[in-house]
Amino acid sequence: MAFFDYLNTKKNSDLTEQRHQLRQQYRSARRALPPYQQYAQAKKLCALLKRCPEFIHAKSIASYLPNDGEINPSFIHQLAWALGKHVYLPVPTQQKSLRFVPYTRHTQLVTGQWGIKQPRCAARIATQVSLDLILVPLVAFDSTANRLGRGGGYYDRFLASSKRSHRGIKSFGLGHSLQQVEAVPVEAWDITLNGIATPKQIFRSL
Repeated sequence: MAFFDYLNTKKNSDLTEQRHQLRQQYRSARRALPPYQQYAQAKKLCALLKRCPEFIHAKSIASYLPNDGEINPSFIHQLAWALGKHVYLPVPTQQKSLRFVPYTRHTQLVTGQWGIKQPRCAARIATQVSLDLILVPLVAFDSTANRLGRGGGYYDRFLASSKRSHRGIKSFGLGHSLQQVEAVPVEAWDITLNGIATPKQIFRSL
C-alpha cells in the first residue's frame, strides 16, 4: 500500500506543479497583450457572443470586471443593457464561493479582494439571484470547455452548488485565443463549463 500511496502522492504533486506552471505562463501571456489588441479582441468577442443562443435567450447574466490581463467583457455588458438584460457581478463569500449583485451603468465601484473592482456596499446587497448565464474568467482552457482558473476555486464551488440545486445556469468561459491549451490538467473538483468563447470561435463541452 505504501508504494501505491507514493505513486498517488507523486501524481498529485506533478499535476499541481503542471497547473502552477500553466498559470504562470498564460497569466504572463495575457498581461503582455497591448491595450489596442485587448480592445480589438474584446469587440470581436462581443460580436461573436451576441449570436450565441445562450446569450440571446438569457435575461439575467453574471459577468466580471477584468483584471490581470483578462479579456474585457465591457462591450458585452453594454450590449446586454441595451437589450434589456440584467447584469450581475461576483462578490466573494466567507465560504469561498460567490454571490452575484446587480451591476448597471450607474453602479459605483470600489476595489475589493485581490485588487478587483466590485459594486460599493456589495456585502449588504449580496443575495442569491436567479441567473440564466454566467460568464467566467479563466487563465487557460481547452477545446472541450475545461477551464483553468487562478486556483481559488470560487467559481468551481459556485457552479458545483448550482448543479446540485438544479438551477440550470449555463456557464461560458471568456478568454483570448492564445489561452488555449491542448488539454487542461483537471482536478477532481474542477467543473467543466458549457462552453468557451474567444474572439475567434466558441467551443462547447462534449
